[in-house]
Order: sequence, then structure tokens, then C-alpha cells
Amino acid sequence: MKARKNNPLSLWLKLVVGLNVVHSLLMIGAYLATHISPNSIPHLAFLGLGYPILLLASLLFMIFWLFVRKKLMLISLITVLVGFNHLRHFYAITLWQTELANPIKIMSFNVHVFDLYSPETREQNRDEIFDFLKTEANDVICFQEFFHQAGNAKFQTKELMIPAIDMPYYHERYTHELSNSRYFGVATFSKYPIINKGEIAFENDPNNYCIYSDIVKGEDTIRVFNGHLGSIRLANDDYEFFGEDGGTRRYLNDDTGRQQILSRLKNAFQKRAIQAEKVAAEIEQSPYPVVFCGDINDTPVSYSYSCFINLLHDSFVESGNGIGQTYIGKVPSNRIDYIFHSEEFESANFTTHDVNLSDHKPVSVQLEIEKE
Repeated sequence: MKARKNNPLSLWLKLVVGLNVVHSLLMIGAYLATHISPNSIPHLAFLGLGYPILLLASLLFMIFWLFVRKKLMLISLITVLVGFNHLRHFYAITLWQTELANPIKIMSFNVHVFDLYSPETREQNRDEIFDFLKTEANDVICFQEFFHQAGNAKFQTKELMIPAIDMPYYHERYTHELSNSRYFGVATFSKYPIINKGEIAFENDPNNYCIYSDIVKGEDTIRVFNGHLGSIRLANDDYEFFGEDGGTRRYLNDDTGRQQILSRLKNAFQKRAIQAEKVAAEIEQSPYPVVFCGDINDTPVSYSYSCFINLLHDSFVESGNGIGQTYIGKVPSNRIDYIFHSEEFESANFTTHDVNLSDHKPVSVQLEIEKE
């Protein structure tokens, strides 16, 4: 009896199947990253960060098997469907918007200190931000990376902005002060009275903070949280990894540089997990309906995001469209700026504003408490 010859095509397809299975396991790992703290298993957080790339690879595998072996499409199709909820958090589709009778419009905006460190352009950029805010007619604005200089400042922000946007009530918390009374932190501005203020400090990073403001509109009181969770804090050399002129190639061949970036990412994942847990615990204790605005520096497929989505609704998912990319800085972009709300609210017209006034895009939404 003659021995059966190996079929080169069959061996090649088996290799692709093997790669597809490994890829699907990586996708499952990304899903697990939303449930397991990076302080327990830090490597899962990297898979969550890479979810958009893994999702694209899933689509490519499905297209490949469509033309080669249709049944094998099920490997990736089932994997994507298992994590369908994560896909909804990443890509939203709203076919029709709810008509709200008397909404409150809330915006969250990381203003990147109004371009403070670019003396030639900062005044123009600041004024463009003010002009944009005036046209949006917001009721509440939560700023991260807010800058204010007291006294006779050469570069004024708060003093000029308050009359421009007609928001006389505000709550600010500055994480640190530099020379000449220069302050940096988070700030919430409102057209409606703020009757109570609170703060949530992060012991693992004094440069980040969260505040909450109890705001009264008519007969309703809502608690608005405004948070800025820990960033990666890449050094200038680290950005070359994402740049041009051979920077990426140099880092790929440089173990020290590669390990440095991975270490910074790992530390940031772990730091944010603790901060998110602390803010979530405060949200659970709120006596009022909650809105949480913030730059959480994490994607929708992350443990930090899950801390909030397990308690609140993501207004982007409820009434937004598309991918909703908010970060437009040097590193790969994603959605890291959010407006969450408790179940008492209805959401409408979530918008990721297509303006280039900071390294973050502002986001806004209309909310209204459902009446029984």
C-alpha cells in the first residue's frame, strides 16, 4: 500500500487555522482584561489596548475564509459575537434620537492647559476654544488639564471664559501650583447653582484628581463627577516609537527602549485601575442621579472602563455614532474621553466634536431625568 503524500496546500491551511485559533485566544484575553484588574494579571491589559487591531484581524480572517473554506469563518465570527458587547462599546450606531423636552447639555473637554507652552499660538488657541464653547450653548462643562493663573496674569483663562460662556458657578481643584500662582487641575462650570462640592484624591498620583459637584436644575439635583485618571506619561524619546524617520524601527531593535515603554504602560494600567475603583466606590454612594465626565486615559476594552460601565450607562453607546475617537495626540488614537450617566437619565445627541483645539476632542450629550 502506497504512503499518502502530504498536500502542501493542506499544510498551509492548517497553519492559517492555527494562527486563527491563536488570534481568537488573544481576543478572549482582551475580553478578560475588562474583568481582571491589571494589578492581578497586567498582561491582559495590553490585549485590551490592542482590541481594535485584533478586531480588524478577525475581519480579515473572516474575509479570507469566505473565499477559501466558508465553515472556518466560524472561528472568528463566534469569537467576535462572544465579545459583541465590547464591539458596541467600541462602535456605536444610533438610528434615531430621543426627543427630550427639557434636557441639560453637558460637555467634557480636556483642554491641554489651553496650549500654555506655545507662547506664539496660545492666545489664539484659547480664544478659539472660547468661541467654540459659546456656540455650543452648554449647561455644564467639565474641564480636565485646566489652567488658571491668579492675579495680573499675562495669559488669562478663567476670568475671560466665565462671562464668555455665561457660567457663574464653578468648582475647581488644582493638583499642583507652579511659580507666579499658576494652577493646573480639573474644573467644572455650570449655569445652574452648585450647592455642594466634594473631592476624591488619588494617593498613587497627586497629579490626577476627581471632583464632584451637586448641581440643581429646577426640582432636580444631580451629582456631576469630573475626573482625570493617570496618563502614561511618556517621555519625549518614547514618542519616537510612534513617529517617523525610523523611530519605530529603532525602538523595535532596542530592548531598553521597548521595555521602557512597556513598563510605563503597565504602571499606568495598574495606577488607573486603583483610581477607577475609588471613583466607582464614591459613585455608588451618591444620593443623587450621577453624571461622570472624564478623561480616563483608557479605552472601552479596559478594566478602568468596566468599573464605570458596570454602574452607569455610556452616553456614547446610548446616543452616539461611529468609533468616537477622542484622543488626537502623538500616540495611537482611541476613545478615552467619556460621559457616563446613571439609569435615571435619558440620553440624546451624543457628539464627538470634530475640532482641533487640543490633543483631545470635546464630547457632549443632552440628558434628561425620566419622570414617572
